Amino acid sequence: MDNFSLPFNADLPVTKDKVANKNSLNSFLPIRTKGNDFDWSVVIGLILGTLIRKKIDNYDYVTFKQDCQDVFESKLGRKEFWTVLDKMYFEDGALFSVSPETLLFKSQKEVRSKSDERIASLFTNLLQELRIKDFDTKLNFLENEILTTLRNQMREESFTAKELPYLPFLSACFRKDLQFLSEHPKYLLAQIQPFLSLYGFIYVAQLSLVLPDWRKAEAPESKPLYFIMDHERASSERVHVRNHGYKLFEDGCYRLFPYLTMLEMLQPEKSSLPNGKKLPLWQLAQNIQESQNATVSERLALFAKAFKANRNLDMVLEESDDAFKWLDQLLKLSVAQFEDKTTERPAINRKYVAEVEKYLASGFVHRRGRAGRVLVLNQEYLLLLANLAIGKREKIRFQELVGEFKARGVFLDKQTELELIKFFERIGNVEKMSDSGDAVYVRKTI
Repeated sequence: MDNFSLPFNADLPVTKDKVANKNSLNSFLPIRTKGNDFDWSVVIGLILGTLIRKKIDNYDYVTFKQDCQDVFESKLGRKEFWTVLDKMYFEDGALFSVSPETLLFKSQKEVRSKSDERIASLFTNLLQELRIKDFDTKLNFLENEILTTLRNQMREESFTAKELPYLPFLSACFRKDLQFLSEHPKYLLAQIQPFLSLYGFIYVAQLSLVLPDWRKAEAPESKPLYFIMDHERASSERVHVRNHGYKLFEDGCYRLFPYLTMLEMLQPEKSSLPNGKKLPLWQLAQNIQESQNATVSERLALFAKAFKANRNLDMVLEESDDAFKWLDQLLKLSVAQFEDKTTERPAINRKYVAEVEKYLASGFVHRRGRAGRVLVLNQEYLLLLANLAIGKREKIRFQELVGEFKARGVFLDKQTELELIKFFERIGNVEKMSDSGDAVYVRKTI
């Protein structure tokens, strides 16, 4: 896109009747107001398939099992061996713990839903173009034959992310962490679902917090959002937990649908996007800031007035030559439409927030008596996060670990930090290098 082109949709409506009556959301968040049920096994298969650029289609379980039986009977020469192998790998689905590649079997086109594909897209857009050759899983002879049989059905698949990352800092961490997990295939198999659950929640939480920062016209950084451990009390004296915890996340969620649906209307034509990838709002703002097209403010003003008239809103618009002022007013109009109690839109936005919480946040929100709802991480998530943060190193200082948590959008107050050290001491992966305890190191458990 050159600096003289319009940095947004060139066909923005300028009259009331041309503005779409329905708010549409197709990017940056996979949740809709209904139809969000998804199958983790399908989602995981889609993500791992994208990572190695492979897919399996039109290959049912019965045929796969028969193909494996044919291979083993031809190589082992005795049919009675198959009965044992059938019980070992096929009767209880143990073959799906052989290698991450076996999970591609569960994500075939015939069995997946639109919501499976949408949820997977959240993670594949975080991946961007990361690709690995394969998973270096240590297999025995039997497992190798099973995997070879499955690989014979795999086909190459190309992939290009449909969006630029809204949260580049989180995309970078996600890619690094998934690359690390791929080098430990058995650990990946055990942890892939909690890994994705954690990143799915952090993504939506951080997205809800950074949306208003579009005015900076630069890539956002991790915002403070405080979690406690699942056994901790959440007293009202814990200022960070109270002020920068669940309530902050909930308030941010009410911005998601209004901001992202307006962004959808403003998106430039696909042909003028970088590699056809949709733009985050902060990138759109940057393009507006750098644009030398003389009509930018005027076009946004006309659209704002048309949108206001279409939605029958009372908000007073201020005249301005500043394009950012008009973009700001457009976003305020989009929020205002969902506060108009004469329409069904407030209920729609409440439903959207409820669906976000149900499908992306439910494992991380707990009710704690008078303290109300708080954000919580259980020990499984904290240990996984610690292993990812340490990565290829053997151990790191505890404060460095806390910094790695923050880089991934997870903040802890001093009380939770102390509880976390106690937890690490109980499982034996802590080293204290001085009597004072100042130099505390945490080892990974992989």
